[in-house]
Order: sequence, then structure tokens, then C-alpha cells
Amino acid sequence: MSSWRGGKDAGGEPSVDAQLEDLFTKLSQAVEQGSHKRALKCADDVLKISPGDADAIRCRVTALIELQRFADCAATIEKDVADDALRRDIAFERAYALYKCGKVDESLRILQTETSQDERESTRAMQLEAQLMHRAGRHGEAATIYETLFRDRADDVVGSPNTAVNLAAALVAAGRGSDVAAALKRLKISPKDSFELAFNFACALLETGNLADAADYLTLAKNQGAETLMDEDLDEEAIADELVPIDAQRARVAEMLGRKEEAAEGYRAAMAIKSTDAATQAIAANNLAALVGPRGEGGADAMRQTQRFCDKDGKLNDALVGKLTEAQRRVLVINRAKALLHSNHLDRCRDALGTLRKLPGAEGAREAAMLEAALFMRERKPEKAVKLLTDLIASGANGNGGAVRDARLALAQIHASAGDYAAAIEALKGVKELEGTAAGAATLVALHELAGDASGADAVLDGSGAAGGAGAAPEVALRAAERKLARGAASEARAIFESVMNDNAADDDEKLAARAGVALAKAESGDVAGAEADAAALFERVAAAAGGATDA
Repeated sequence: MSSWRGGKDAGGEPSVDAQLEDLFTKLSQAVEQGSHKRALKCADDVLKISPGDADAIRCRVTALIELQRFADCAATIEKDVADDALRRDIAFERAYALYKCGKVDESLRILQTETSQDERESTRAMQLEAQLMHRAGRHGEAATIYETLFRDRADDVVGSPNTAVNLAAALVAAGRGSDVAAALKRLKISPKDSFELAFNFACALLETGNLADAADYLTLAKNQGAETLMDEDLDEEAIADELVPIDAQRARVAEMLGRKEEAAEGYRAAMAIKSTDAATQAIAANNLAALVGPRGEGGADAMRQTQRFCDKDGKLNDALVGKLTEAQRRVLVINRAKALLHSNHLDRCRDALGTLRKLPGAEGAREAAMLEAALFMRERKPEKAVKLLTDLIASGANGNGGAVRDARLALAQIHASAGDYAAAIEALKGVKELEGTAAGAATLVALHELAGDASGADAVLDGSGAAGGAGAAPEVALRAAERKLARGAASEARAIFESVMNDNAADDDEKLAARAGVALAKAESGDVAGAEADAAALFERVAAAAGGATDA
């Protein structure tokens, strides 16, 4: 028979009540001292004596969260809590633990259906719901919740820099990058307050096309981040891991500015870090594969990686779920199909075409058509590829000019490879982007020459402005002058060569080639002395450039 509380039973052992009182005293001390391991042990000891004790379970759940043992926390609530009132009371903790375990859908369901009304309306629940929406790809809803928090719960969140960072990230992910600056201004928060905020602000600037300022803020974020993380005593490897999203985004800005070598090197460097950030690794590999192709440095490895990012149905792997925008997912799906083609997995590539056609917008259907044409070529069925591309061009690709352009370029390549240069020329005639460009003129001239159509080549050069010299690209003007010279029109050739010599757009090699052309034109027209003088001057220029000297 038990004695009074705090006493001993008939056998001399402390009573259950006495044991519990002692354990709760130790548990309270552990909690107050922030000793979570000790608190967990004390809570477990209580539960051995008094299974289902609500206070002990609450302490156990809190300790597990503090120790970042989120799976154990979720399991404890799921298996050990039978009381409905207690389950509802700690439903938020369960939702949070599941969120940290990456179980976004289950966490969101519990948060929205099993917590009390008061809990659902709490600041912490709204913050968690916003994070879950963001992870689930529902970025617009996440941004709306953050805006509501700053509007209605300003006292609770203004002092939290992470909430401002999350607001900016949600706005960017929702395609509302243009709203970020105004949102931060309303909150009287500077994008320079933290490296995370500077990074998200740079992403917003990038979305709005402000590349120069985006580059500046990325540099600021990199420098601030390195300094902040060093102050937190992180080692170099951990710092590099934390900052790799900034490195990948800087490479993206370089690519958009046309600095392709710098961009490729940046993507390769980001991939070399072997970061724990799966989303950044995926984006860097994807961008590198698209930039350099399978034959560029690191391109083959990047393409192999893209095949693992999602399945044939476009479902992202577990490490990427909730971490990419819908636009980023679409690009991954498209590049996975391209990677399968380049690695000669033709059947798997064909399986992926259906998924591409189902992607929102016209991009997926366009890429599917182009890939199917490429598959036909790999399968040695050029007639099917030609028909597919011809039909796509005739249909106008539902008003998608880019699709028609790409189809014409692919069709021209197929015809040229087959030796049908006239058909290749015809395909290129409809590509407006080539009109007036040096590359377009050079390609058409070469095709006309291969087809034995000298007058057609001359017509292209005349149409490019090369015949008159002024205004034509230097390389095109040189080509026109060479053709004039070969056909005996020395004076016309000389005029074009001289225009290149005086063209500020021409580089040193082009100007030397033009000077040599002037000498040849003079010789052809009978001005031997002039030709010899020009040749001597040209020799002196070449020798000087090579670091040598002419004989006295």
C-alpha cells in the first residue's frame, strides 16, 4: 500500500508519486538549463513509469525538435499519443517535424486540418504554412501569406530577418520579382541587411532584366556571406557549400551578358563543389549542358546528370521536390530529353516526347517536334524528319516564330548534309534573324558556291552591302572583295579592301588581310610599284607584330 506523496511504500522503496516528483524536478531543471539530451532522458524515464503523461510527451517532443531528431519526433506523436486532445495540442509540432523531414503534403494537411483554430491563426503556423506552400511550388500563395504577416502581424515578424528573406524568395519564385523592391521599401528593410536578402534581391533584378545591378548585388551577397559565415566559425568547405547558389547565379548573369566562357567556368566551379544543395547542383548542371552541349568541357557529364533529375513523366526526384520553380522544372524535363538523345538512348528519348508535349506553354511542343526530327535522323529516316519539319513550318507553329525559325534551321542542315544545297538555301530564306548578319551572309554565300551558283553568291553579298563596302561586316566585305578580285574586277575589289582598312569595326587581322588584298588588287590592275610598296609595308607590320625587325 502506497504511503503519502513523497514517502515510501511498505517495502521501503520510494512511491510512484515520489519517483515522478523527483523525475519532474530533474526534467524541469534540464529544460530551464537548455540541456535537451538530459530533458529527453528524464521525459523517457517519466513515460516508463507513467505512459501517456501529457507533460512528459510535450517535453519529449520539444527535446527531439531541439535535437533536430525530426523523424523521431513525428514517430513519437504518431505512435505514442492516443489522446485526441493532446494530439491536437501538439499537431503544430508534428507538422513542423514532418516539414523538416521533407514530407510537405502530409505536413500541410496536418497543419490545416488537425491544429486548433487558434493555432492555425498563430504567427508561427502562418510562417510554417507559407514555407510549406513555397516547398510545394505554390509560390503565389506563399507570397500572399508573407504579405499578410507583414501587414497584420508586423510586430511579430519585422524583427525576423528570415521572414523578409522568405518574402523576397517567394515573390521571385511566384514571378513577382518586380514587386520585391517596393515590398522591402514598405517594410523599411534594405536588401543589404543580409547576404541572403541581397541574393534574393539580385534574383529579383535578374528577373526584371536589370543584369548590371543583379551582378553587383550578387558580388555583395558573396562578400557579405563569406564574412558572416566566417564569423560563425564555418570551415572553407561549409562556406563554399552555403554560397554555391550565389556562384551559380553569377554564372547565369555572365551567360545572359554574353560572357559564355566565364559562365561555363562558373557552372563548372559550382558543380565541382559537390554541394548538399541539390537544386543548385541541378540548375548548374542543366545550364552548363545547355550552354556548351555534349562536346564542350564538362558538357557530357552535365548531360548525364540531367538524366537523373526527373523521370520520363517529368516527376522530379525526391531531392528536388519543392525546391524548383515550375519554369525550372520545365527546363529540366526538356534538357533530360536532349541528354537522352545525345547519349543515344533513343527509345527513352522517344518515351519522353509525350511528357514534353504536355508541358504548359508552347515551348514543350516545339522542343518535342525538334527532338523527334533529330530522332528520325538518328534512326536514318531523313524523309520523316523533313516531312515533320516541313509540316511544322507550314503550320506556322501556332504563331510561335521561334519554333518556325528552329525548324527552318534544322531543315537547312538536313538538306545541306544530303548535298541538296538549293533546298538548304530555300529553307534559310525564311529565317529573318539571319538577314543582315555576317554569319547569315557567310552561310548563304558558302551554300551558293557549293551549289555552283556564283551569281547567287554575288547577290547575297550585294544584298548585304558588301559590294559598296561601307556598312557591311568586315568578314563579309572581305569575302565580297575576294570574289570581285577572282572575277577580274580589281578596282571594285580594291575599293572594298580599302573600306575594311578604314573600318573601326575591323580587327587587326581583318585589316592586315584587307591591306594584302589592296596589294593584290593593285598588282592585278598593273600598278606593280604600288603593289610592291604595299607589300613592303605589310611585311613590316607583320614583322613588328611578331616582335621581329626588317633588314635595313
